[in-house]
Amino acid sequence: MRSLQMKFSALVVGLLLLACVGLALISTKHERAALEDEIAQRGQTLVANLAGNAKEPLLAGDDLTLDGLVKEVGHGEGVVGVRLLDREDQVLASLDPDERGQKRPRLSIAASSQPRLPTVVRARKLLLVAMPVAFRDVLIGEAQVELDLGILVDPVVRESRKQLAAVASGVIVIGVGSGLVFVAFLAGPLRRLRAGVERLTKGDLTARVPPTSRDEVGELTRAFNEMGESLQQKERIQSAFGRYVSDYVLNQLLQTPDGDELSGAEREVTILFADIRRFTRLSEGMKARDVVGLLNDVFQLLSDRILARGGTIDKFIGDSVMAYFGAPAAQPDHALRAVAAAEDIVRAVAERNLHLAGKGPTGETGEGGVMVDVGIGIHSGLVVVGNIGSDRRTDFTAIGDAVNVAHRLEKLARPREILVSEAVQRRVRGAFRLRFEGERQLSGRVEPVHVYAVELDGPPEEAASL
Repeated sequence: MRSLQMKFSALVVGLLLLACVGLALISTKHERAALEDEIAQRGQTLVANLAGNAKEPLLAGDDLTLDGLVKEVGHGEGVVGVRLLDREDQVLASLDPDERGQKRPRLSIAASSQPRLPTVVRARKLLLVAMPVAFRDVLIGEAQVELDLGILVDPVVRESRKQLAAVASGVIVIGVGSGLVFVAFLAGPLRRLRAGVERLTKGDLTARVPPTSRDEVGELTRAFNEMGESLQQKERIQSAFGRYVSDYVLNQLLQTPDGDELSGAEREVTILFADIRRFTRLSEGMKARDVVGLLNDVFQLLSDRILARGGTIDKFIGDSVMAYFGAPAAQPDHALRAVAAAEDIVRAVAERNLHLAGKGPTGETGEGGVMVDVGIGIHSGLVVVGNIGSDRRTDFTAIGDAVNVAHRLEKLARPREILVSEAVQRRVRGAFRLRFEGERQLSGRVEPVHVYAVELDGPPEEAASL
């Protein structure tokens, strides 16, 4: 009987031991996978920050700043390699001085079909994360970060195994009851964490799991919460993408990533070109940061007036902006909207100059501290509106002779002057005061164009109510 009890006890102990070992293996496997995923997220965050901070130094060839950025990232735990490549795949800055000047393979192009996103490559105990560095959609280099999984994951897993082994011994001694309590204690936070992951998978980016301990499970829980914060930040970045394209284009890209709905179509639109006059002279002697600040200040003013009238901003070209009305959404009164937007722009620029004149002398430098004038050209006609470009880079834009005419009119306009073609004049007469400026011979056209100037002193209420 005693022998049978001993055999039964041995069987129970063996089963408990196997159960504890199995639980330890499963927990360790899941913990390792979760930690590696979190490290991958951390690596993507590090390389994304490095790529963002390295844009201006790469463009300026500032090796000192690049070395500083590399060393700053290299201080991170588990970071064993950091390097910045130029567009020729040559190492400009690295934690390893011997790598400088050498060529290394570009991971983001070779391993990812989406080169604008971080690329993660696992190589044995190393996690390689790379991201291209681009300025205005032009590739200027690549940032690479190497993380040692052995340093970051193995110690945590070994410590977890030791703790699980100690607990397993206690479970065997204390019995099934204590074992069940331990399993419940261990599985509870994991179940809550899994529930949080399921909520996150379903799109609830607000899912958070309160940490209940300071051990590895608690660290994993906090890591999950940090991942949720990171995903929310990425969602906000995606929302910010709408600043660069119209709502129509953004919705079509989200609904049909291939862009089939954005193929070119012939539309009658009104094109507006607005240019900052004498900008080269104004920016002479200014610092690059001040020039960018001035352009952003003026372009913000122009963009607000164009968008307020329902226009679509096509692109910023140096110190000028191109916009069109009547596409992608049809607008029967597109010419009226364009002229009204032009009047709003001229008035807003004049108000800005008056505001600056009250604060300091003309020519005062600093962000937005320089007085400017704009010249505007407007023309209506048929254009092709849609995706134009290659399979790797496209722009939703308008092309056609009407665009060229509007651009030529803008070149003829004097500061604070709005010039429109006869096609526009026929659509807006009666709503705006127009003055015939005569026939002008535009570059690239055989027939002269009748040009009209918009008089700005008091437009009718029809224009103001658009």
